[in-house]
Amino acid sequence: VLCGPPNHVRCPCGQILDAFGDHILGCRKGHLRTKRHDSLRDIIYHYVLTDNKDASIEQRNSANDLRRPGDIFHPDFLEGKPAYFDILVRNSLLPHFIVKSATHPGAAAAAGELEKDDKYDRDISSAGSSFYPLIVETLGLWTATSLKILKTIALRNAIHNNLTTSQAVLNLHGQLSVCLWRYNAKMLLNRLCLGDLSFS
Repeated sequence: VLCGPPNHVRCPCGQILDAFGDHILGCRKGHLRTKRHDSLRDIIYHYVLTDNKDASIEQRNSANDLRRPGDIFHPDFLEGKPAYFDILVRNSLLPHFIVKSATHPGAAAAAGELEKDDKYDRDISSAGSSFYPLIVETLGLWTATSLKILKTIALRNAIHNNLTTSQAVLNLHGQLSVCLWRYNAKMLLNRLCLGDLSFS
């Protein structure tokens, strides 16, 4: 416990806070959750941009479709197909995940992956593109599919930067891990100890 809240203190979203911060790491209220997501996105985008300078952020699926199915768009990723990458941080400490996650590590991330596929994969595939959800749990576990795609992204970055594959993979995962835990810490401190303050 950090400097946890007294009993019955409510989160700005209305839920009673727990002293361990389980709810806070996935709370939709506040700016740091979005900053955590966007910072992870920007790290991956930097690697994708090294591979293709025409990569972009928040690209629409088509001129007639206003939805933005991915955080990152790569015009020529695998097999000559355009690709959309969509990042999601899923809180495995939420009540409906915590019991299952204790016996099935990655259950929360797997559920997030299915949700993303159901929402976007069919429409994107029918347009001739590929959809890759990149799902990580708040404590750092990525889905197997996400790890495979991140390795491919790192490999292509290694080619352009004269690195070994292992060096590029370690660099990418190191940056993502530091970013994730940095924002987890900020979210806890912001809500449990310091109130809703603004961090740079």
